[in-house]
Amino acid sequence: MHTVLVLIHAVSGTTGLLLALPILLAPKRRGRHTLLGRVYAVAAVGLSLSALGLFALDPARLWGLAILGVLTLGWLLGGLWFARRRPWGLGGRGWRVWHLNLMGSTVIAFVTGFAVQMTDGNLVAWLAPTAIGSVLIARRTARELARAPRRVVVRAAG
Repeated sequence: MHTVLVLIHAVSGTTGLLLALPILLAPKRRGRHTLLGRVYAVAAVGLSLSALGLFALDPARLWGLAILGVLTLGWLLGGLWFARRRPWGLGGRGWRVWHLNLMGSTVIAFVTGFAVQMTDGNLVAWLAPTAIGSVLIARRTARELARAPRRVVVRAAG
């Protein structure tokens, strides 16, 4: 069971890391962004659930993995909810801001997990992805909010 969970975790983590940049760079509309995003979401679910399974096998040592898995799953579900429902707010862009922040947080989680694994749990590996990623997300959020709100054109009948 341990080997299967590690394999699912490794494949899901690698898939998510490989897809993160193409998704971030893709135009934010239906097509490449949404197609790659669906595959990324499956990878994030696989990563999160396998993290929880691995934690169950060794809770004393893998508690950090469990926390990261639960947070990643929560951020993913929230980001997907905003993308699907598109609730109004912030000049019509509220859903995009929330989606951006939540999905960006999942990317930080993927990078954090990879960095922690590669450095054997170094404290900097736990903190640096969040510090750097949060700044990048804040900059992108500011650009999104600065964009002119979309206007709805209403034409009179007649």
